[in-house]
Amino acid sequence: MQKREIKEVHLLKEQLGSEVTLFDENEKEYLFQLLLELVFNGKHYAYFQSSESEEGEIEVLRVVKLDNGDFDLEFIEDDDEWEDVVELFDEWTMQNGE
Repeated sequence: MQKREIKEVHLLKEQLGSEVTLFDENEKEYLFQLLLELVFNGKHYAYFQSSESEEGEIEVLRVVKLDNGDFDLEFIEDDDEWEDVVELFDEWTMQNGE
C-alpha cells in the first residue's frame, strides 16, 4: 500500500462524546466506544467498538456532515472501500501505538 494522506479528527467526539448509542434496523440500541476518527481521501470515517463485541472487533462507519451541522453515519457498502478503511485503522494504530 502506498503512502497516503491521513488526518485524525475529533468532530464526532466533540459533539457526541466517546460513548455513543447506535441503533440497528430493528431499533435495538447498542453502546459503542468511539475509538478513532480519520479523514482519508476527503472522506471521514469513525471507528467504534461495541461493549458486546469480541476483543479487536471494530465497526467502521462513514461520517457525513449535514447542512445543519449535525452528522449522519453511513454503512460502507463497497467492499474495496471497506478493506481500505480497515487497513487504514490497522496502519494508524500500528504507527501511533494505540
